[in-house]
Amino acid sequence: MASSPSSFFTNLTSYLHQWPLLLPTLLTTYLTLTHLLRYRRLQTTTHNLNLTNRSSLSRMPISTAYHIHNYLISLEFPSIFSSATTFALFKTYGIPSVSSLLVHTNQIAGPPLTSSKRYADTGALLLEAVLNEPGSERSVEAIARINYLHDRWRGKGRIKDEDMLYTLSLFALEPMRWVRKYEWRELSEMEICAVGTLWKFLGESLKVPFELLPGYEKGWKDALEWIEEMDVWSRAYEERFMVPAESNGKLAEATLKIVLCKMPKFLHGFGRRVFATIMEKKLREAMLIEAPPPIYHKTFSLLITMRKFILRHLSLPRYRRLTRMPTPSHAMDGHFNLPKVRMHPWYIRPTFKKRWGPGALLTRLKGGVLPGDDEKFMPEGYLTKELGPMGLKGSGREEWEQEVRMLKEKGGSGCPFMGF
Repeated sequence: MASSPSSFFTNLTSYLHQWPLLLPTLLTTYLTLTHLLRYRRLQTTTHNLNLTNRSSLSRMPISTAYHIHNYLISLEFPSIFSSATTFALFKTYGIPSVSSLLVHTNQIAGPPLTSSKRYADTGALLLEAVLNEPGSERSVEAIARINYLHDRWRGKGRIKDEDMLYTLSLFALEPMRWVRKYEWRELSEMEICAVGTLWKFLGESLKVPFELLPGYEKGWKDALEWIEEMDVWSRAYEERFMVPAESNGKLAEATLKIVLCKMPKFLHGFGRRVFATIMEKKLREAMLIEAPPPIYHKTFSLLITMRKFILRHLSLPRYRRLTRMPTPSHAMDGHFNLPKVRMHPWYIRPTFKKRWGPGALLTRLKGGVLPGDDEKFMPEGYLTKELGPMGLKGSGREEWEQEVRMLKEKGGSGCPFMGF
């Protein structure tokens, strides 16, 4: 027999009256669950891999380091790792010997289309090299292309060995520094060891001159020792060579154009000051960027403190991976599409969401270019061996193929510290 409307409202009223009693229980249950699950991934990984002491860490193979690094960038701290890696690249522009070459090539401080393509190409090469398994075909092909593009300038003496080592040090160190400053927990020794092991292997493949480090002759017993020495060397290098220069300022302005391109123009001043807030004083001065008002630092610090508390005590851990891996093109075999639009839609597949989603509608309102609007942005995707300046498309095939063969012979197994 169907209940009457009056009995329905009576039951509903009864349930509502019980909520004040149920709410504390539900809240306590949720907070307890958050407390139990927050560190579970770290604890489970440490236990399953049996990496519980310094001795076991010294033998960490590259494959294990990749596995740990992968969950850091896709599950634990995806946004911070991604932002820190991008910032690491930007930070190298504070060294005049780096910035002067980049200004000379006109790839960043040049026309917007050229600079946006340069950022897209650099991002694609880094994603391919780091996100794919060490020794895999996609990773090897990206590293081989990077080496070809660098060797042209290293052979002419325009890329210094010290700048190569400094750049590599930032890719390894900045994500750890950002996690320490902005996340709800710091990296464990196991995770730091994984980051160091992976970047030591990548550095060797990229022909980074580690002999410049004081401990090179003696060797390093593990990635933790290597990371510590890289940190000391990198900070000392910044102290000596991160100085104000016009070329630094040109790259800073070109970068800010890309960072702020999706913001309304009336917010660009605010965006510049927020960006300056993130920068260390020495870097900001080297980039010729004005200091933000003190209120920005205080507000930013408060927001970070609140974010840490919310993530640590009130948020359940991420259960779905946030991947930035370029995807195989649907249009052309061997090509890959980038997942995210920056200033211009280079290598972006024109899906319905990319053309009609909320972000796309804002781009339309601003009169911007969407994926599929113009073929010059290559919506079919990129070929890894063709990434780089337009003038070098199709060049260096023989050198690239030779480099690929050498890297494949080297492989991606073992531990880069076992030989010391």
